[in-house]
Amino acid sequence: MNNKKRIAFLCHPYHRGGVTRWMADAAIAATQTHEVYFITVQPAVTFYSGRGRETLLQLIAGCAAIKVVSIAVGRDFEFGTPDYRANVYSGLLQQVPAGTPIILADDYAVWAGAAACHTAFPLVGVLHADEQVYYDMAAKHIADVDVFACVSNRVQQKAIELLPGINTSLIPVIPCGINLPAMPVTTSVKMDTIQLVYVGRVSHYQKRTTDLILIATRLHELGVAFHLTIIGDGDARPSLMQAVENGVLKGKVSFPGWLSQQQVATHLAGSDVLVLTSDFEGMPIAMMEALAMGCGFVGTRVSGIEDMELQPAAAQCLSVFDAGDIDAAVAAIQEVAAIPTEKRKAAARTIAETEFAMSVCLRRYHDAILHVPARNTTTVPQVAMPFSAWVQSRFLAFVRSSRMRLSR
Repeated sequence: MNNKKRIAFLCHPYHRGGVTRWMADAAIAATQTHEVYFITVQPAVTFYSGRGRETLLQLIAGCAAIKVVSIAVGRDFEFGTPDYRANVYSGLLQQVPAGTPIILADDYAVWAGAAACHTAFPLVGVLHADEQVYYDMAAKHIADVDVFACVSNRVQQKAIELLPGINTSLIPVIPCGINLPAMPVTTSVKMDTIQLVYVGRVSHYQKRTTDLILIATRLHELGVAFHLTIIGDGDARPSLMQAVENGVLKGKVSFPGWLSQQQVATHLAGSDVLVLTSDFEGMPIAMMEALAMGCGFVGTRVSGIEDMELQPAAAQCLSVFDAGDIDAAVAAIQEVAAIPTEKRKAAARTIAETEFAMSVCLRRYHDAILHVPARNTTTVPQVAMPFSAWVQSRFLAFVRSSRMRLSR
C-alpha cells in the first residue's frame, strides 16, 4: 500500500532558466517522500519561443517515479490567448486527485488554470522575484491561492504591503532549492590572477551587465590581475563583446555563451568570485550554485542577495554593494578574493547547505502546506471554454504563426 503524501508541480512547457530548473529538480527530489505529479504540456512541434531549450518533460525524463500528466499541443497553444492556455492547464488538472497540493510555476496561464480549479486543490504560488508581475499575479489570485511562497525577505515584505489582509502565516520565505554537488578536491594554492565569473542572462534590463565591463575596466586601471568569464547569452552580449575586442580588456574577458549545468559548475569551482550586478532579483540561482561550489560571491544589495549578508559565514565568502556603485564593487571583489581559498570555500558551502539544499527547501514547503485547511471534495471542477473564446484563440494563433513563418 502506498502511504506517501501527494504533491504536484504545474509548469509551462520549456526550460526558462534557474527557476524552471528548480521545479524539475524539486519534483525529482520529492519522489523520495511523496507521490509526485508533474503537469505540463508537450509541444507537438518545437515552439518558436523554445528553440534551443529543453522541455520540462526532458528535464524529468530520467525519473520513472514521477507521474506525468500531459497532452500534446501545437501552435494554438503557443500563439493562442492566455485564457486558452489556462483552459488547457485546467483540463490537465482533471487527471490529478483532488486534495493534492499544487505548486505553480511563474506563468499567468498556469496560475489562471489552477485558480479555476482551486476548490479541489491547495495551491502554492511562488513569487520568484522582486518584480511587479509577481505581485500583480498574487493580487489577482489572492482568493484562489492558499500559500504565497516568497523567495526572499524583501519579496515577502512587499507582498504583505501590497496584499492587505493576507494571512501572514501563509506567506513564508522559502528560497528555491538546489541539488548540492560534491565539492571538488582543491589545494590551498592561490593563483596571482583573480578568476571572476558571471552566470546568467546577458542583458541591460535587470542584470545591468554593462556594469561588468565597467568593473573590469576599473580593475585594469588599478593594475589588478584578473580574468572575467561571462557565461550566458542575451541582447547585450554582442555590444559587450565588441567593447572588449576594441578596448583595453581584450584577453581579460571571455564570452563562452550558454554552457551546460555541469560546465557551469566546473567554472564556478575554479573561480574565486561570482559577480552579479542586477537591479533586482528574487533569490539568484547563480548565487546559490556558486556558493555550493565554494566560489566567493559579490553582488548588489537587492532581493535575496541582501539576505545572505546576514548569514554568520558571510564575512568569509561574500560581500554586497549598491547597484551601479562601480568603486564599491571593485573594493568588494578585492576583499573577497583576498580571503584564503579554503576558508572561503568552507564558508560558502556552509551557507549553501544551510539555506539552499533541496531537502531544506522541500521541508519548508511541507511545513507551509500543513497550514492549509484540507479540501472536503473528491471532485475536480470541469472548466469549459466558451465556443466564441475558442474561435478567437484559434484565429489569433493562425495570424501569429503565419507572421512568424513569413518573417523567417
